[in-house]
Amino acid sequence: MRLDTSFDQASSRVVYPSTVRGGTLRLAVTDAPVSLDPGDVGLAYEADLARLYARSLLTYAAAPGSAGLRLVPDLAESLGRPSDGGRTWTYKLRPGITYEDGTPVHARDVKYAVARSSYTAQLTHGPRDLRDALAGKYWGPYLDRDLDHFTGVTTPDDRTVVFHLKRPDYDFDQLAAGPQTAPVPRAKDTRTDYEKHPMSTGPYQFARHDVGKGFTLVRNPHWHDDPNRAALPDRIEVTEKVAAADLDARLGSGALDADLAGAGVQPATRTTILGAPAAKARADDPTTGLVHYAALSTRVRPFDNLHCRRAVQYAVDRTAVQRAYGGPTAGVPATGVLPPTVTGYQAADPYPHDVARARQELAACGHSSGFTTALAVRGDRPGDVAAAQALRQALGQIGIDARVTTLSAFQWGSTAGSPAYAHRHGLGVLIDSWAANRPTGYAFLRPLTGAVAKVNNPNLMELRDARVNRFLALGARTPDATRRAQRWTEADRAVMATGAFVPLLTEKTVLYRPPALANAYVHPVYGMYDYAALGLRTKARTSASR
Repeated sequence: MRLDTSFDQASSRVVYPSTVRGGTLRLAVTDAPVSLDPGDVGLAYEADLARLYARSLLTYAAAPGSAGLRLVPDLAESLGRPSDGGRTWTYKLRPGITYEDGTPVHARDVKYAVARSSYTAQLTHGPRDLRDALAGKYWGPYLDRDLDHFTGVTTPDDRTVVFHLKRPDYDFDQLAAGPQTAPVPRAKDTRTDYEKHPMSTGPYQFARHDVGKGFTLVRNPHWHDDPNRAALPDRIEVTEKVAAADLDARLGSGALDADLAGAGVQPATRTTILGAPAAKARADDPTTGLVHYAALSTRVRPFDNLHCRRAVQYAVDRTAVQRAYGGPTAGVPATGVLPPTVTGYQAADPYPHDVARARQELAACGHSSGFTTALAVRGDRPGDVAAAQALRQALGQIGIDARVTTLSAFQWGSTAGSPAYAHRHGLGVLIDSWAANRPTGYAFLRPLTGAVAKVNNPNLMELRDARVNRFLALGARTPDATRRAQRWTEADRAVMATGAFVPLLTEKTVLYRPPALANAYVHPVYGMYDYAALGLRTKARTSASR
């Protein structure tokens, strides 16, 4: 059989399939995880990693490509059973599941996990989607120790967990797949210190955790094989706060097996890899699910006029924007709101690059000679800064003077993310990026188009569109998955019809697989390698070390 040396193999298939157990998987990250507490996980790589030691009610199929978007049972025996028109969801736990110390997992542990992750002031890094969805009011287990007062989740017996929702949501299984449903025994909860040693229900448990330095995972003797985790290495070593250039060098030398954050190699390393056929064959270029975009504030003149917004849409040269971000391996030009990694995505291009049409729209909005506006961008994102210049040049061709304002990353939420600030400083165009915390059109669209917050406002467009809201609400009430996804598509189209969301680039990133890595594939939900699947080719590692 001829060896496949094509680029980006692991985005669509398993590279070097293996069932061989043994060895130490070595990972590193340039910073440190914000939290390893399953109830406080907010980043994609933290959620990917958490599956090694925390089993949620559901999870995603262990497969590359679109197959990996399929929900499958994990801690639960089956997908959720809806009733009451989608307002009630019931899950039955598998029998015999235990923690690392051999004590059994009970339904009340799942209830407690949801309570602490969603209703406390101490755990703030993870999404609060469950809290937003669940019925009833509750102060949280750290203020109200009577868990019976938490009526959003009930446990009729030791193996049954019932979620009671404020409104119908037939996408609720997606929430049940989050790390926040991984059980936590109340007696072991040390609040913010729990991340130092979460009680494992997965194939690995913590043997060491020096917060800010690194940690070691070893096999959990009480874990039983499950179809969702290959769990091939005997040991996993993670080193934190490794300089980016050093991390790339370790990958290239084979001293490291993967970049934990899945952020991709540095630009210089990428150029080197893509220029060497042997190295390129061990590189992947997956779609991450992140979309770079420009929001046009509908409350800042003249972008309160639809035609002025459309003028920008037609003026954008997305090929130039792609070059600004780093070229084809950095991403593909985006033409809609949703990325291809979420349900509801359907390719469309309602605003092709058309300078003549852009000028017509300018005339229709009463600014045939153009106008001046401020274009805000975060200074810590070189790609966004370069894209801002490309966008400024494109708008200049039709007479729009977009004056670039670079804002601090630390103050972004109180400047660009503050409608009052945006109005006061005339920030008509704001470049940002967005990724959903679960792979559905609703999860991607709702924050971008929902309630307008006074600070840290994700709805930079300040969009209040009845059609968008109607499609999202209809989708949540639609039991059939295919029809539900179509509602997300319609919501995407409705957002684009407002002209307020200017898609720029669907992000891709170059990952490198050292020769010793086996059973490697990119999981579409996380946009990086599936850490629960990775194994080692010991002969390749031995050869590399000589």
